[in-house]
Amino acid sequence: MQPNTPQNPIAAPAQTPVRPTPIQAPAPVNAQGGVRPMAAPVPVAAPRPVPVAAPQAVPVQQAPQFAAVPQFQPNTPMPSPAAGNLSMPQVASANLDEYYVEDAREEGDRILPGISIQAFCERNETGSAINTAIRDWRMKRTNVDIFMGGLSAAVDYYYNEPTPNLIVIETGMTGNELFTQLEQLASVCDEKTKVVIVGASNDIRLYRQLIEKGVSDYLVPPLRPMAFIRSLSDLYQSEEVPFFGKSIAVYGAKGGVGTSTITHNLAWIMSETLGQETALVDLDESWGTTAIDFAYDTAQGLEEALAQHDRLDEAILDKILIRHTKKLSILPTAASLGNGSGIHEARAFETVLDGVRSMCPLSILDMPHIWSEWVSATMVAADEIVIVTTLDLASLRNTKNLVTFLKAKRPNDKDPLIVVNMVGRSKSHEIDINEFLAQIGLESSSILLFDPDIYAEAGIEGKMLNEMKGAEDYVDVLYALATRLKTGEFPQQIVKSKKKGFDVGSMLSALKKKKK
Repeated sequence: MQPNTPQNPIAAPAQTPVRPTPIQAPAPVNAQGGVRPMAAPVPVAAPRPVPVAAPQAVPVQQAPQFAAVPQFQPNTPMPSPAAGNLSMPQVASANLDEYYVEDAREEGDRILPGISIQAFCERNETGSAINTAIRDWRMKRTNVDIFMGGLSAAVDYYYNEPTPNLIVIETGMTGNELFTQLEQLASVCDEKTKVVIVGASNDIRLYRQLIEKGVSDYLVPPLRPMAFIRSLSDLYQSEEVPFFGKSIAVYGAKGGVGTSTITHNLAWIMSETLGQETALVDLDESWGTTAIDFAYDTAQGLEEALAQHDRLDEAILDKILIRHTKKLSILPTAASLGNGSGIHEARAFETVLDGVRSMCPLSILDMPHIWSEWVSATMVAADEIVIVTTLDLASLRNTKNLVTFLKAKRPNDKDPLIVVNMVGRSKSHEIDINEFLAQIGLESSSILLFDPDIYAEAGIEGKMLNEMKGAEDYVDVLYALATRLKTGEFPQQIVKSKKKGFDVGSMLSALKKKKK
């Protein structure tokens, strides 16, 4: 590689530079357990360049000396502040508190493009935080190196090295010293390189000054993985698709647990009761029931979108989506055995779902009960996950496996929500609900009793549960779940149990009373 040439060259250093040895980001592991190679960097569209200032000529004797940049050691304890470390603020001020709120976000998360990132840290704590962040699924396409040494090490390093797509620099400098060093960095940076500063001062004035100078973003410690990832993601937000809605994947622990019925009613409550513009996507090409539950003739919405995924745009997708109500759009499936999901690559499903998310603030995905590359990828990349299960041995095993898999793949995300359905279907053979929940290590989010008549009647008539007599309690429980999915919290008013549906607390209380 040819080194970058500054616009106003600085005299060559007297010593030969010693190249640092970076710690490579760990390669993500795919669903089958294999290691996926890192994607190559891609050109960045319309980047904000780092301004190149004209530094004063530096005499040879004052030229920066190239020193070895120490590699990041993830398990190295932090030196005490007395040893020269910066004392970082632990609480952000109101001016910069958006960096510290992990879940306060209207839009959904997207995967960062295949960019190269190099970070120069001053503290091991910051290096560890970045090292944790790069294991996240949102950064699976990026290629990240972490160095120690901060801003000075970065300036020295890029005299003879090409700059990546993005540089993250931690520095405790302020005032003229900071801006002088940034000017030197700008003189050796490619104009397309973005720079993010991790500073010591929680100072909104400094933040504004840096942004005016062309720095892409300014963060203050302590870095949190999601805040860091979302900051980087916002820098590479596509101008063509500036909006990206949230997605909720609903998956059944096994077939026949009522996943589709619950998914469809959640979408209805979200759109018609809570007023949230929603897209319901039926991803079960072979057995999907969306057309039946919403009383449509066979429609090849999903199949048509997948077939055109290589040229899919908003205009085509808008024609394929069915506008069921003012707030609810549906992408149904023909449920034909001739259109099995196996013929499509994961990329096709990703393109279709990204297209829906770019058009609608909320997508609810009715997942098929199969396990493949595209299913696992879709589940991992969802903003929220709901697992529908029942109190039998197969469901217990499958639910436990799903929770374990998702926790490993989504370390920075919320745990999946658990819906225990059909409770009481076989009182003498079903697993005790307390033992069931203890085995999977999560609390249940919603519990629904078994009533086949209501579900059967709703399915035959093509109606939602809120249109059925005697289904009020089921609707209450699903309303509470929908509220949690939309707002992040369950309603303050606890849903009271009657005889059909129960929330968690009231259901467990009722079961305990029956056992006495």
